[in-house]
Amino acid sequence: MVFANENEAYNTYNAYAICKGFGVRKGQKANNSKGVLRRCTFVCNCEGHSPSIPPHEQRNIYRTVKRTGCEACIKFTIENGVWEVTKFEDVHNHPFIEDKQKHLIRSYRHITDTSKGILTSMTGAGIRATKTYSYLCDEAGGANNIGFTLRDCQNFLQSKRRNLIDAGDCQRLINHFNYLQSNGSNFSYTFQLDDDQRLTNVFWSDGLSKLDYDSFGDVVVFDTTYRTNKYNMICAPFVGVNHHWKNVLFGCAFLMDETIASFVWAFQSFLEAMGNKAPKTIFTDQDHAMANAIRTVFPNSDHRLCIWHIGKNDTHHIAHLLGKPGFRDKYWHKLLYRCESEIEMETTWKAMCQEWNLSGNKWLDNLYRLRHKWCPAFGRDFFSAGIRSTQRSESTNNVFQDMACKTMTLSEFVGYYEKQAEKMCNTEIVDDFECARGKPHIMVETSGILQHAAQVYTHVIYRNFQAEFLHVLSEHVLQSETDAPLHTYIVGTGSSERKHIVHFSPSDSTIFCSCKLFEMQGWLCRHALYILTNVANITSIPSQYILKRWTKVAKQRIYCEDVAQSSHHAVNSKTLRLKRLMQLAFSVMNDSANHDVTEELATTALLRLRSQITTKMQSLIGKDHVDFLEE
Repeated sequence: MVFANENEAYNTYNAYAICKGFGVRKGQKANNSKGVLRRCTFVCNCEGHSPSIPPHEQRNIYRTVKRTGCEACIKFTIENGVWEVTKFEDVHNHPFIEDKQKHLIRSYRHITDTSKGILTSMTGAGIRATKTYSYLCDEAGGANNIGFTLRDCQNFLQSKRRNLIDAGDCQRLINHFNYLQSNGSNFSYTFQLDDDQRLTNVFWSDGLSKLDYDSFGDVVVFDTTYRTNKYNMICAPFVGVNHHWKNVLFGCAFLMDETIASFVWAFQSFLEAMGNKAPKTIFTDQDHAMANAIRTVFPNSDHRLCIWHIGKNDTHHIAHLLGKPGFRDKYWHKLLYRCESEIEMETTWKAMCQEWNLSGNKWLDNLYRLRHKWCPAFGRDFFSAGIRSTQRSESTNNVFQDMACKTMTLSEFVGYYEKQAEKMCNTEIVDDFECARGKPHIMVETSGILQHAAQVYTHVIYRNFQAEFLHVLSEHVLQSETDAPLHTYIVGTGSSERKHIVHFSPSDSTIFCSCKLFEMQGWLCRHALYILTNVANITSIPSQYILKRWTKVAKQRIYCEDVAQSSHHAVNSKTLRLKRLMQLAFSVMNDSANHDVTEELATTALLRLRSQITTKMQSLIGKDHVDFLEE
C-alpha cells in the first residue's frame, strides 16, 4: 500500500484508528545523509511507558498514566516522495475506546478555521471560553459532534494571546515596576515567562496595599471577571474591606488563562508579597480550578463563593422565576441570605424544587453540590466582613466598573489601577477626617452602649451597629435558665417563629448567640444586645466584642511600625505621607478629646507644631530658590 505524501498516510491510518477505537501519535523519523526523510512510524497513543515523576514535580502526580507499552504501529519507507507501508502491527494490549468516547481521542480532535474565528470573536467581546464552547456544541448538535474539547479551546486562545502581547508594552511595564520598586515605597512585583520567553502572568502590590493588608487582610475577594486589556488577559484584583466598610486594593494579577497552575502561581505570589500571612476567608466566583488552587496555597483559609456572582448567574438560568415573589422572596433570597441551619436550608431547597418543578436544572444541581460554600447556614462560623450582603458584595466586585476601554495595553491598565488605588486612599483620608471632626447621630441618646459604639467605631460601622441595636425594642426573653456560671436565654419576637439561644456569663461578660452575627460580621447582634442592656444592665460594649478592624484606630499599630521601617527610606509619595500623618493626628485627637486638660494640651502642642512647620517650609523654599540661582 502506497500514499502520495505524509498527510495522506497519516490521515488514512488515523481514520482507521478512530474506527477501531485508539489514538495515533507520530513516532520515530529517519533521514538519509542529505537530510531527506527516508523512514517514518505512526504508533498507537498507548505506545511506550510514562516517565517516572521526580519528587519535586508535585504538580504532575495526579496525571493519569495512559501509556501501556502497546506495540501497534505502522511503518513507512519514503522513495521519491512516495510513502510505502513496510510494516503493520495491529495487536493492542489495552481496551479500545467506546464509540461514545471516541470524540475525546486527541488525534481525532481538531479546531476548524470557522470555529477558531468564532472563538476569537466571542472571547474578544468578553464572552468566556466556557460559554463560547457551549454555544458551539449546541450548534454542532452536541459535544460529541464538535470535534474538539473545552481544553482545546482554552489552549488555542492561550496560544493566540501569547502571540499578541507586544514586546514593547511588556518592557514599558517592567521598566515602570522597576522604577516603583527603586523609590523605597515597598513595591514588589513578579512575573512568569513561557518557554519562548514571552510574558504569561504578572503580579504586583505596592507599599500602601501591604499596610492595608496588615490591618484588613482577614477577608479577601479575588475577582477574575475582568478582561480589561487588548490581549484579553484576565485582570484579577485582590480586594479587601477597610474600617470604613469600603474597598481597598491589596494587589493585582494579569493571568493568561484560568488553569490551576496560573491560579496557584498568583496565590503564591500574593502570599509571598504579604509576608506569608494568609487570609481567614477568601471569596471567589464559581471556578473548579480556582478552588483546587486555594486548597493548595491557602489550606487553612475558608473558601466562600461570592453572592454577587451567583446573583449574576441566576439571571441566565432561572430568570423566568426571579420576577415572581412567591419564588424570589419565599425561597431564593431565603437560601442566599437568611437560612441559619442546615436543616432549614435542606427543607427550603426541597420545597422550592418541588413547588417550582426545578428537578434536573443542571445549574441549580451544581449550586446545591456547592452549598457549603455559599449558603449562610454553612458559613456562620467564618468571618466575612459583611461581604455577604448584596450591597457590599456588588461594590467589592466592581472596583474597576468605571473602566470603559478594552483596548488598554498592560502599562495603560497599571496606570488606571494606580489611579483607582490613590482614589481609594484619598477616600479613606476623608473618612478618617469625618470620624475625627465629629460623632454620628445617636438615635437613643440615653443608651450607654450606643454612646460607646459612637466613640470607638467608624461612622459607617456605627450605623450598622445602631441598626442592629434598634431591633432590641422588638425582642424579649421567651425562656431562661441558669446553670452557674452560665445563663441561657431564648430570645425572640412576637411576630416571628424564629428564636435564638443566647448564652451569657456575668462574671466576664462573655456572650454567645446562635445567630452568630458577631462571628460573621464583627459586631454584636440584637439578641446579644438585648441581654446585655435589658437583662445585665451593661452600658458599654465588652472589650472582647470590639474588633479593632472596625474601629477608628484600626491602623494605629501599623502606622507606628511603618514609621520605624520607613525612617531609612526616602518615600516620595505625598499620598503615603498624608495617610501616615492623618493616622497619627487622628490618634492624638481621639485620645485628647476625652478630657478638657488633654484637649488643651493637644491644642497648645498643635499650634506650636504648626508654627514650626511654617518656619521650616519657608527655609526649604528659600534653599530651593538659592539652589536654582546657583544652577
